[in-house]
Amino acid sequence: MVHYKTMQIQVKKGHRLYSYYKEMCQNAKNLHNTTNFYIRQVFTGLTQDKGLQPLQQEVLQNIQTHLPKINDNQLAAYLKKVEKEKSKPVENRKEIKCNLFKEPSKEKPYVDYNFLDALFKSMIQRDYRSLPTQSSQGIIKSVFQNWKSFYASLREFKVNPGKFKARPKIPGYGRSFEKEVTFSNQDCVIKERKYLKFPKTKERLNIGKLGCVEGKLKQVRILPKYGHYVVELIFQVPSEHEMKVSKNRYMSVDLGIDNLATIVTNTGRRPVLVKGKNIKSINQRYNQLRAYYMGILRQGKNPKEGPFTSKRLEKINHKRFLKIKDLFHKASSQIERIILEEDIDTLIIGHNKDWKQHSNMGKKNNQSFVSIPHSLLIRMITYKAERHGIKVIVTEESYTSKASFLDVDAIPVYGVDDLKKSFSGKRIKRGVYRSKNGTLFNADVNGAGNIMRKVFKDAFQEPFLIGNSMSKPVSIVLK
Repeated sequence: MVHYKTMQIQVKKGHRLYSYYKEMCQNAKNLHNTTNFYIRQVFTGLTQDKGLQPLQQEVLQNIQTHLPKINDNQLAAYLKKVEKEKSKPVENRKEIKCNLFKEPSKEKPYVDYNFLDALFKSMIQRDYRSLPTQSSQGIIKSVFQNWKSFYASLREFKVNPGKFKARPKIPGYGRSFEKEVTFSNQDCVIKERKYLKFPKTKERLNIGKLGCVEGKLKQVRILPKYGHYVVELIFQVPSEHEMKVSKNRYMSVDLGIDNLATIVTNTGRRPVLVKGKNIKSINQRYNQLRAYYMGILRQGKNPKEGPFTSKRLEKINHKRFLKIKDLFHKASSQIERIILEEDIDTLIIGHNKDWKQHSNMGKKNNQSFVSIPHSLLIRMITYKAERHGIKVIVTEESYTSKASFLDVDAIPVYGVDDLKKSFSGKRIKRGVYRSKNGTLFNADVNGAGNIMRKVFKDAFQEPFLIGNSMSKPVSIVLK
């Protein structure tokens, strides 16, 4: 079983590689915005009825100028591959296709990743060349992923506009000064089991004992974080445990605000509530301070006029992040402990894509929910579970809070099979759910149990397991 381990090193101002990391992250931001600029100009220029703007003309002219050269390169690469295949035995030969690019048009106002990558190479584009090729390609792919989501949303909007609050907006430019940059193991190499060599510099980073980690270095990420940089080394290492054989022992986790994690098993254990009030108070204080200092910073400024951050804001951002990260580690460790005690072989975590954008829990709860980085907690739980050979399933959780667990209601999927769906019970007040026969129990426990049933319909085959799973939960307060 393939397993990945991430190690982190903090590099602060004054370190000899600080300026190098700053330059690389700034180059990454520039390339991100340049890529977005080219895609935007092509899309907006060819989908509007009025005449082209100067920048749109410039981009389309660049494409027109370099297209013949790009296709010449494509043809040369094709012929080279054909010759290579001819040298192989007939039964081992593969069919090679010649993929020539076409100029974008009003019928197809798009450029794809391969086209833009070839264009930047032909242009010897400055931002593209400022980073190693694989790093540049990774950044371009991340931008195209944003546009892929935009195109999908736009198609869905045209078919069913009622599902959206407004027409989807095209991806915007990055406002931050820096972006994360990733180096492959071809560009970053561990030397002498102690030093990490980076591209485009002679300086090396002393990584100490990390150079002796058993496994293969896969990639290195440089993350700009609150005035310093975090160097992440991702190793592919042998798994500590083989994947467990399924014994139908399941655990499901429902993530929230007051109850950061609600844990239900089908082993007969009482449900567990990992309380999130400390995280909620951290966020409330952070939001107050941020609003106050942002008001001072933005006073008299236009919406698009900088600056958008300051040293003081970076400091309170960092302080909040460290506090929440510490509590998340404690929460995920509690979940890990229960997994081992109950001999769980499969963990199910509820998570809806874009749940924060569509949350509607009132102004105060929305603010708290959107501020809690649940995705970080999911990654921590997943990592700690998988190192014990536990299978982790992250599933969408639509209607799990509305369906009645005790009444074994069918649980539909939002937007798929949920037309005029009614349920046996309902939430009658904050934190309390009432089943069809009037039984009252914890609403979050109801949701966590339904998350398990959404993946494994027959997880609770014995009636007494349902009763135990819905009994009065045990609370764990993080400190």
